[in-house]
Amino acid sequence: MIYDVDIVAVPEEAVISLRGRGPLADVGRRMARLRELAAQAGLAPAGAPAARFYADEEGPEPDYDVCLPVTLRTDGSVPDRVEEARGELIPLHHVLQATHVGPHGAMQDAWRAVREAGDALGYTQSGPVTEVYVTGAGSGADPASYVTLVRLPYAR
Repeated sequence: MIYDVDIVAVPEEAVISLRGRGPLADVGRRMARLRELAAQAGLAPAGAPAARFYADEEGPEPDYDVCLPVTLRTDGSVPDRVEEARGELIPLHHVLQATHVGPHGAMQDAWRAVREAGDALGYTQSGPVTEVYVTGAGSGADPASYVTLVRLPYAR
């Protein structure tokens, strides 16, 4: 599959996240737990969930977190901790981004496209790569219609 790769400014975003090593099959379970923690803390979801990968995800137990964007509290903050989850304010940053439509297990070409675009532009990766699940397993949609944004943060 051929992918268009765009340079995108990702706006500042408040999230809560759960990080750890584990199989990718645990993303859904971790996301459900994150939604539960957000609800218990009175935090409203404010966007599509995501996963950030801190190392090569090819191993049996990659290092990743699942993130849920949330609305800021009335004082403009996000809590530091919500039980085992942590809160953070992700600053505005730029990424190379491709949109993948289809099953999550078939995103290799999308990742190849953003990495090749970065190499062609002379950019280097500047943080964890991210998959934003615009439409995914939690939506009840057919996997063939899942929409995932694959994002590679970069530095020039």
